Amino acid sequence: MTPMLLITRFFSFDDVTPAQGWDLLAWCRSGGANEFTLAALVAPNESQRMKDFFAVLDPYERPRASRRLLSAPVGGSFTRDVPLWKLTPETQELLKAEWSTGFASRQYDEDLWLEDLAVYRDGEFMMGVLSHENGGVLRITELELADLRRTGFPDRDSVPWLGF
Repeated sequence: MTPMLLITRFFSFDDVTPAQGWDLLAWCRSGGANEFTLAALVAPNESQRMKDFFAVLDPYERPRASRRLLSAPVGGSFTRDVPLWKLTPETQELLKAEWSTGFASRQYDEDLWLEDLAVYRDGEFMMGVLSHENGGVLRITELELADLRRTGFPDRDSVPWLGF
């Protein structure tokens, strides 16, 4: 089997509505994305809403594994062990129902502060956002990019402070 030749494209939250973000996640899922990770900010204590959110995700949890992220600690690696969940129609709806600001946004819900969604296809990075940098990255084929552009999704050559 020939490996897919992937290209890197970017998107800015300035160009993408929350609805387009959810459409992008569904598009990734239809293209084979099958797991995701995200970050949650717990300050100063974990809210009941946060506990309830992760409890609902429990049945979809996968074993922790090493995955590529869009950020790294100073002197650290972009690839780290992260918690993972299956990306299914059900988990997408759970995310959409609870993540009121959407993942393609710099707005946060202090009771359920979620950020930095990353989506993987067979363990390989496919799409992710770096919430505080106002954008995201896509790793897809040229054919997939053409398909995505037909939906009207606004990709870019670059977004400040984001790389891959």
